[in-house]
Amino acid sequence: MSTLKLPEVYIGKKLTIKHCKNAIKSFSKALTHVEPRKQLKFTGQIISQIKKIADEGDGAVSLQNFPWEGKLPKQSKRFRALKRIPIRGYCWCSDLHPNTYFISHYIYKDFDKLDPSDEKKVCNNWTRIEENLDEC
Repeated sequence: MSTLKLPEVYIGKKLTIKHCKNAIKSFSKALTHVEPRKQLKFTGQIISQIKKIADEGDGAVSLQNFPWEGKLPKQSKRFRALKRIPIRGYCWCSDLHPNTYFISHYIYKDFDKLDPSDEKKVCNNWTRIEENLDEC
C-alpha cells in the first residue's frame, strides 16, 4: 500500500481542494484495485492532478482527465470527475465557498457510465455542505 497520503485540504494559487468525510478512505479502498507495485506512483499522480487544478485552475486539466458527469441537486450545474484510470474522484465547485472544489468520494471504475449510487453520494454531500452548512 502507498505511503503517500492525499491531503485533506490543498490550498493552491487559484483554488482550494477539500475532501469530504470519508473521501480519503474511499480512495484507499479504490486503490486496492491498482497493482500493489504501482500504488505509490498512482497516488502521486492523483496528488499531482489535485495540485495542478488548485494551482492553475480547473481549465489546466483536460476534459478527458476532468470530465463533466452528473447533475447537482436544485440547479443546472454539474459535477466533475477527477479521472485517473481506474479511479475517479467525484467533485464539484462550490457556490457557497468561493474558489473551492469538494471531492465527494473516489471509486474504482472500469466502465464509463455514471452509476446512480455515485450521483446520489455526490448530491448527498453537496446538500450536506452547500445547504446544511456541514463541512465536517
